[in-house]
Amino acid sequence: MKKIILGILSAGILLLGGCSRKKSGGTAAIDWNKTDFKGEQLNLLTWEQYADKSFVEPFEQKYNCKINATFFASGDDLLAKLKAGGGSTYDIISPSGDMAGYLVDAGMLEPVDVSHISAWNDIPDTFKRSDVQKDGSVYGVPYLWGPDYVMYNADVIKKPLESWNELWDPQYKERLALHDDISNIYMIGKMLGRDAADEQALYNMSDADLAYAKDKLSTLNKSIRKYWSTGGELENLFMNKEIDIAVGWPSTLKNLQDQGMNMGWCVPKEGCTGWFDRLMIVKGSKHIQLATLWIDWCTSAQGEALGSIATTFSVSNPKAADYMNDDQKKVAMVSGMDQFFKTINFWSYVKNREAYNEIWTDVKTAK
Repeated sequence: MKKIILGILSAGILLLGGCSRKKSGGTAAIDWNKTDFKGEQLNLLTWEQYADKSFVEPFEQKYNCKINATFFASGDDLLAKLKAGGGSTYDIISPSGDMAGYLVDAGMLEPVDVSHISAWNDIPDTFKRSDVQKDGSVYGVPYLWGPDYVMYNADVIKKPLESWNELWDPQYKERLALHDDISNIYMIGKMLGRDAADEQALYNMSDADLAYAKDKLSTLNKSIRKYWSTGGELENLFMNKEIDIAVGWPSTLKNLQDQGMNMGWCVPKEGCTGWFDRLMIVKGSKHIQLATLWIDWCTSAQGEALGSIATTFSVSNPKAADYMNDDQKKVAMVSGMDQFFKTINFWSYVKNREAYNEIWTDVKTAK
């Protein structure tokens, strides 16, 4: 099956790269038929799942280039690395929605010429959110997305959680893992129902709600075995039987299932938050053309299918389903994508991010 997919992929990427497209704006002098970049290197600052060889190697072969990847563990980790390196170090980043808008407003990105993104018109308008658009320019192209949900060892925990409040049950003392990220504060806002009338309320919580979140999360510390930073770290915690339950990503769940663990997952009755990652070009990048081609490839039907297969995440380009088998589409929830999308409150721009970070630091310090 893998050979069949790669065969389809090779033909598809040749078509993508070989098409001559309309020249516009600052890219007027670029030859979009160019395929030989003579060993040029494109540097990604990305989530750990977004540099899988299944979609990196065909791009490298097509354009005679090299993809280098540096991984970040959270939005704030991305920001720190980006400030330290900028366009002299990185070309492409893949932030989630709670950081993407901040980077746009901070002027840390180059606009993406979407006339050279072949799948742009295939991506539903509901995915093209305003937080990555400014003054008529687009600064981020929708990529993959998914939920932050509860996952658990089903050999130990026999039934799904009905409410997020069950995480505070004493039976989970030192058997729980949470992501080391301010998104845990969004979870508290969700539990309070603050987004019932306004989806953005989770990302603009009042001082009183932030104080409540601090106290609530601090009381959970007795149950926390570890605040995990990477998906691989969370996998090891489950495999080593250090934890029974966690809040995490579909990719981790699938990897554990593939390794023989009996894993279950659930979205509690209050609903969940989630992330929608964008592909963006760093301000000052010296490889604008190659960076644009990378975004073009990753968001194409073939490229995004391989990205979803590698990560189990859901797609933004519905045509990716044409390059996935039934099991792969089921894992990525392709058939119910629209309905599933509506059940998630996607992370958004946190204007008072400093306050959220202070709360989160206080929570971890209290452990």
